Amino acid sequence: MDSNTHIGLERALRSWGDVRYAQAARAAKGGNAQEGSRSAVTGGKHLDGIDLLVREELKAAGGTSLEFRTGRGATVPGYYRPTKAWDLLVLQDGQPVLAVEYKSMKGSEGKNLNNRADEVFGVAEDLRQAEERKLLPRTMRRAYVFVMGMTDESTAAVGAPRVAAGEMDTVFTGASYFERAAIMCERMQETGLYHFAWAVGIREDPFGWSEPRDAVNWENFSRGLRGMFAGGKVKPLPPSRV
Repeated sequence: MDSNTHIGLERALRSWGDVRYAQAARAAKGGNAQEGSRSAVTGGKHLDGIDLLVREELKAAGGTSLEFRTGRGATVPGYYRPTKAWDLLVLQDGQPVLAVEYKSMKGSEGKNLNNRADEVFGVAEDLRQAEERKLLPRTMRRAYVFVMGMTDESTAAVGAPRVAAGEMDTVFTGASYFERAAIMCERMQETGLYHFAWAVGIREDPFGWSEPRDAVNWENFSRGLRGMFAGGKVKPLPPSRV
């Protein structure tokens, strides 16, 4: 990783904590500390720096006539539901070529991680089925970015849960919630549920970050984005593995 890439990556990751802190401080100033904590998660904008990093990487990839859409402008048809607004929709010459979902988590990992997993699987499968049924052109890559706050709770080894039947995959034995999230991202990429995935943990004080699975680190995520284009135009999708 060259120095410019490292600086851009650090700036994007720092912004996640900086924006969360500012949102919580504004809410707490109003006299509600609990709401201040919640606002750090629900106030939005805390993933804007990472979104900007992804956009800059796509521009650097050499794609021509790219259009970036968010909010209602990033809404596409679904199959199991009428529509889904992705966090970022990228079009080239008016055709969708990439849909990106950003998620982050800090706190209550034991309660929320499985729910987050259910969401991310469903989002990708809904889009895939819409493509299969020609509600969307089969030109789109799916990308997922997951950010977890690195705390003592999220990085500690977690005891193996009991299962009523079968055997739990041993890769999860002793894995922390952070490691479980990274394994999830790696396997979603392996199976083609998402074409690109990035799992990163951020420690706010002192600042630092960790990427526990090389297959879903920024370097490989960036390589996937850059590999989308040839001669400025998006390449055909490889055969589906799902």
